[in-house]
Amino acid sequence: MAAERIQAPDLPPELERQSIEDGDVELSGALVEPGTVRAGRIRITESELRGVVLETHAARGLSLIDVVLRDCGLANVDGREGAIRRVAAGQCRLVGIDLAGSDITDLRISDSSLELASFAGARLRDTVFERVNLSEVSFQEARLDNVEFIDCELPGADFHRARTAGCVIRGSSLDGVTGLDGLRGVRMPWTDVLASAAALAGAAGIEIAEDSVG
Repeated sequence: MAAERIQAPDLPPELERQSIEDGDVELSGALVEPGTVRAGRIRITESELRGVVLETHAARGLSLIDVVLRDCGLANVDGREGAIRRVAAGQCRLVGIDLAGSDITDLRISDSSLELASFAGARLRDTVFERVNLSEVSFQEARLDNVEFIDCELPGADFHRARTAGCVIRGSSLDGVTGLDGLRGVRMPWTDVLASAAALAGAAGIEIAEDSVG
């Protein structure tokens, strides 16, 4: 399972407290605490950010390697075709972040908001979304290997032409999810399958008949 395979961020024993200013963000071995930055390019390695808000629409090629994000904001960041490896994000606001075409490995996101985000055409490996709002997120044409969705909100999520291997959905309903064919082979507990029966029947073209008496 992805949760058991994920590698945690590999941080130095001691991090150097740093502040960041508007412009390109280049950090390594840093501990950065609350602040709002209007960023250009973002390259962060072996660092922890706490309460940091990064505002940018031009961070294409976003790079996060061995990074911990706590209570951070990256809403609407354009991080297409980026690289994310060994990243843990908790209680973060990631609404509308664009990670289309990115290469993502060993990512854990928990207790966070990811509505309207895009992973279209991305490759995700050994990734866990836990208690995350994934409403209207695009996974179109994404490749998902060993990805887990645990207690997530998925209405409006789009899996058209996605490819999955070793993926699990637990504690999450498929009601409102589109492109369910892209989830072929995903494992779900029987109770979740029953809770998603209407969505699965609709995807199979089954019409629900009203019970009749006599």
